[in-house]
Amino acid sequence: MAKPKKNANNEGTIYQRKDGRWEGSAFVLTSDGTYKRRSVYGQDWDEAHEKLTKLKANSLDGVPVAASKMTLRAYLTYWLTDVAKGKVRSTTYVNYESLVRNYITPEFGRKKLARLTSRDIRAFLTKTAATCQCCAQDKDKNRPQHKQRCCALGKCCKKRPSDRTVRFLLVILRAALQHAVREDELPRNVARNVELSMGTKREIEPLTVTEGRQLLSAARGNRLWAAYELAVRIGLRRGEVLGLRWSDVDLYEGVVTVRQALQRVGGELLVVAPKTQRSARRVALPAECVTALRAQRAQQIADQKAAGDNWRGTEHGLIFTTKNGTPIEPRNLNRSFDALCARAGVRKVRFHDLRHTCASLLHERGADARMIMEVLGHSSIRVTMDIYTFVRLDSQRSAFDRVGDALRGDGNLSPGAGARPTP
Repeated sequence: MAKPKKNANNEGTIYQRKDGRWEGSAFVLTSDGTYKRRSVYGQDWDEAHEKLTKLKANSLDGVPVAASKMTLRAYLTYWLTDVAKGKVRSTTYVNYESLVRNYITPEFGRKKLARLTSRDIRAFLTKTAATCQCCAQDKDKNRPQHKQRCCALGKCCKKRPSDRTVRFLLVILRAALQHAVREDELPRNVARNVELSMGTKREIEPLTVTEGRQLLSAARGNRLWAAYELAVRIGLRRGEVLGLRWSDVDLYEGVVTVRQALQRVGGELLVVAPKTQRSARRVALPAECVTALRAQRAQQIADQKAAGDNWRGTEHGLIFTTKNGTPIEPRNLNRSFDALCARAGVRKVRFHDLRHTCASLLHERGADARMIMEVLGHSSIRVTMDIYTFVRLDSQRSAFDRVGDALRGDGNLSPGAGARPTP
């Protein structure tokens, strides 16, 4: 161990602690613009001196140190409650809170906010992507004994988080740490230096025209026939369909206005605002949708008469309700849709894939990207074209045939039209 040396003026203080470590301290610039005493530690004098010299050099260069001494658990609790809750939709907030509680806090809860590094975050995301969360979160152990089927019985189900979940964890950390920077708690956002690989993209193949025809044909007579018509023909989301009110449709003019959605949030069904500002939109109703909605109105009137005093559908005025007039549970719509796919003899797809089906069918029939974007209520035309439109092999072959016809010419191509004459 090197012999302790006398420090020059303004160099700071270096001394040996009772636990044997060496501590160096000095006044340095912090992220809130003030000068505060900060300490560094080393196993010997030289190590403490080296760290203290670097700390003071950064301060002289105008690079501040973090002002906050909060743990990540304490800071994320503050950020969720006082910042995120007022800025994002209730469903998004519930997802934020769940991911922070189940993934981030168990890993970083006790770590000082100021000591979090890009390497820490990168290692955490890599580890999370490869870890069975049923085991990590004791999900199976918390189930009733007769329902335990994997980790609690020593049979790991290998239920790893999706690529989307891992990326969303990084999104949350970036947003939370960026707010800490804005409030002068941190000098920089270390999460912004973390990049993830491209990952795997979920393959989505919407229903074909034939499958769509089979599905809607099988849906006739179903209590939710109009819901399927709206999803396939104008691409309404599940929550938008279930949150639709009679006051939102004009069956005479053939127009629907999307103003709200019905979703389960934090264990209860709530009417919430549309997903984005652009999601609030007016869409023309195809004749088939108008017919189905009129049938739905007749069915609801019959339900109301049958329920009598037990009818509870007056409060919200929803189009799609149970026989007693209560809102329909979104998961029940999924179950009904799965049964419909089986009855119609079509591939099992998600209800949300009907929205992809609508976009792809419009695209294949020549609708321009701007119109599809307006119908679906997207904020960006890039989302419409990159995610929601699907070019089938049949469409590719048809396009190649048209190019082949043009190249063959059939006497229609002349040198002046772009062909070069043979010398």
